[in-house]
Amino acid sequence: MSGPRGTRRSIVSLLFAAATAVACSSSVSEPGVVMAGITAPDPVAQFLPLPEPVSDAAKVQALSERIVAAAARAETERGARVTVALLDRETGTRTVAGADEPIETASVVKLFIADDLLFRVGIGEIALGEGEYDEIAAMLSRSDDSAASDLWSRYGETDIVDRVVERHGLTATRAPADGNWWNTVTTASDLLTWYDRVLGGTSGLDERGTATIVGYLLEFESLGTDGYDQRFGLPDGLPDATGLGIKQGWMCCVDGSWIHLSTGFFGEDHRYVVAVLSREKVHYGDAAPNEWSPLPDTALVDVTGDTSAEHARDTLTVVVDEAFGRSAH
Repeated sequence: MSGPRGTRRSIVSLLFAAATAVACSSSVSEPGVVMAGITAPDPVAQFLPLPEPVSDAAKVQALSERIVAAAARAETERGARVTVALLDRETGTRTVAGADEPIETASVVKLFIADDLLFRVGIGEIALGEGEYDEIAAMLSRSDDSAASDLWSRYGETDIVDRVVERHGLTATRAPADGNWWNTVTTASDLLTWYDRVLGGTSGLDERGTATIVGYLLEFESLGTDGYDQRFGLPDGLPDATGLGIKQGWMCCVDGSWIHLSTGFFGEDHRYVVAVLSREKVHYGDAAPNEWSPLPDTALVDVTGDTSAEHARDTLTVVVDEAFGRSAH
């Protein structure tokens, strides 16, 4: 699956750098007018007004409007409830569009599993062997479920989430009621907070722990262990972003819907954190948006070629592209 592409300017300058407007040259149709704002000696020539510089606040407002519009179109045109959240770690500006409501994490909880284990290693509470470090690598870079299940069962299960919530001050993240790691719930705002603390060195992780998590997110693989395409959302929507690190999540079905999450960071010094979370009704072929078909239970069947899964992945890519990519030019 490949998402919409196109020539893009620097993502960082596109999002928040203030743009100074430059007057364009005009064709000379009257004597005395050489260029906008510059006059020859003709006393009747008038200065043409220069546009005002575009402020940082205006840039942020324009970006917020694009994010809101992209989330709204996903619901009306693709049958998906989408939340889009962006944090500029340099300015502290947060933009959240869509309902910032709890959603099942699917594989994104693997961030919390790695965080908890590496924190406990750093304070000397537990020791991990080479095999456990390999499992952390597998579940972060290629979203390996077996690795996550093994670490989850051996190192605390739901207590893992409880400890992460307490340490990071997450306000809406909860351990799964049924004990299954993939049914942990979180919000876009909590994910921005978690990423900000880890990237900013305020999470309690030691240097090795932070480098381990960030390094594997930067080295994400295109396919998950199960063969699922991991490039939806941020990777395909922002193919030119520098320093992109991601953790994706996906599963079906929750109340008849696909769950997809595309989360991560990009930019110099990991400046920007993004979380795009989606619930999309299972959709096949050319059916109308409100016509849905049998559910592809990811616990029972291989969905790597499922067309409803592809549609749901493309939704996140389209949202990212509309909010931050070509349409933002």
